[in-house]
Amino acid sequence: MSDAKEDNTTEGVFFSFNQQSCFNKDWILQLNQPKVVDDFICLICKQVVNNPVEINCPQHEDMEETLLAGEDCLKQVLSNNNNICPVQSHTNCKYAKNKLAKRYINDLI
Repeated sequence: MSDAKEDNTTEGVFFSFNQQSCFNKDWILQLNQPKVVDDFICLICKQVVNNPVEINCPQHEDMEETLLAGEDCLKQVLSNNNNICPVQSHTNCKYAKNKLAKRYINDLI
């Protein structure tokens, strides 16, 4: 995978990220079934999360899905966008490390 950066916009939020921050999904799928990997896709770069964090802003309490992102991807998005949440455009994005997801992903790689 190249070191090229990719630019995306979602709901008016700009983010630029290095896709090597998270694990290459195609590489991990060579040894694992897609269904096993699907729950661990970074919502920012769409690769398998590395150093997974769960976005847990109060604004997302009613969402049923777990909002996982790679820590580096999320920090870069927040830095580039004045701490605007990439899920819904609000300020003061809250997140926490997800140790269980990290342990599971480490077993996949």
